[in-house]
Amino acid sequence: MYRTFPRSLHASIRTLQSGTTTSPIELRLRDGLKAAMKARDRPAANCLKAVLAEVTNAAKASANPNEPASSSAVITALRKGVEKRREAALAYAPTSPSPHPENHSALTNEITLLQSFLPSAPPPEALKELIQSVVDSLEEGVRGSKGAVGVVMKGVMEKLGESAAGADRKEVGRIVGELLKK
Repeated sequence: MYRTFPRSLHASIRTLQSGTTTSPIELRLRDGLKAAMKARDRPAANCLKAVLAEVTNAAKASANPNEPASSSAVITALRKGVEKRREAALAYAPTSPSPHPENHSALTNEITLLQSFLPSAPPPEALKELIQSVVDSLEEGVRGSKGAVGVVMKGVMEKLGESAAGADRKEVGRIVGELLKK
């Protein structure tokens, strides 16, 4: 007799057969979802389900929809989830025109949960020193050119190595722009 499997099992079988590996961050998210479901923590489970749905959508919208999402796509989905919840938490904050403390605290808990899955970012002071060292190593002619920001960003990301995934590129770009203006 033919037996059907749940959708998630099909996806994992397909992933195993194709020889590709799932991102370690996505695996941690899925393990976190299992733990939240076992603990009957509905808010955490719903939050993780929403982020995993965004990860799946990103994977399906990529150039090769049969491949799992890359680590950078998972990190992007996590950051988007954190940003959405930050905006919503501001709307429900006690100082807002229409405060809702319960919603604010729930969103704050979700932000903390999602941030626990993000790779750790280098401290801002260390990041600024690293960027300054890359800027200082540039030739004077390159500093004033239009491509200087890209050159510095590339150098910073190379020097960061593994911790580059945790660094917010927008923040790095902002600091690079400030240091190049000096």
